[in-house]
Amino acid sequence: MSSIIQHNQVFNNEVPFCRVYSMESKKQLEERFLAHRISYFIEWQDKSILQRIFDRKGSKIVCTFKINKGEILRARELAQGIEGIKFKDYGDLKDSDRIRRRSQAVKDESDDMDIPELKFENSDGTDEEE
Repeated sequence: MSSIIQHNQVFNNEVPFCRVYSMESKKQLEERFLAHRISYFIEWQDKSILQRIFDRKGSKIVCTFKINKGEILRARELAQGIEGIKFKDYGDLKDSDRIRRRSQAVKDESDDMDIPELKFENSDGTDEEE
């Protein structure tokens, strides 16, 4: 009987999603993620000495939300409209659009190509065009 657990497999699909700079924005984003069942992890960054001196209210923070990379599109839609968030850039996220664009590019290029007519040789040695 073989074991299901294999030691060389890695299941960490967690990627940095965005950086948040205020407590209010953090609370709004957490509420939206919880309401739509997106799991997340918050990684807190330490403030520099200058940030501690000039932030008298204590409302400014720096933290990074990490989520599963399969949830990036849905999470980005949910986070739209919240102030104080800086998203990480993952380029073109929609695989279906990328595939569609490639297929359109192939169709556009094929229109310019001249396709020669096929010729078949008969058993008597004469050529026949289709």
